[in-house]
Amino acid sequence: MIIPKEFEGLQDLEAMLLTSMLGTFEALKEDLISIQQAESYWLSDFTAELFEEMKLSKEIISLIQEGIHLKELQPISSLYKEKLDNLITSAKELIARYYTEYDDHEKEDFEITSVIN
Repeated sequence: MIIPKEFEGLQDLEAMLLTSMLGTFEALKEDLISIQQAESYWLSDFTAELFEEMKLSKEIISLIQEGIHLKELQPISSLYKEKLDNLITSAKELIARYYTEYDDHEKEDFEITSVIN
């Protein structure tokens, strides 16, 4: 993973975090990692509290908090899979929003540059 030396704002950091969280949810769905491993990556109260202190998006914090409850659902397979699918869908929707905003901004910069040249 390439991490930029500087973020233009919290949006860049949030987009990167969401992409990584999506990977964690997908890995859980495919049984590539355990729920305990996911807890060590993102799904912990500590992470949610840290992100709140950093004033990150409430949607990201909500994803983490919902993901924390996966451990309680794991024995009930259909509910676990349904919750995981919902988390994946939510993460994808949030990522799309971040990159759409970024792409629109990038497109405006390109159009301004094209007109100048």
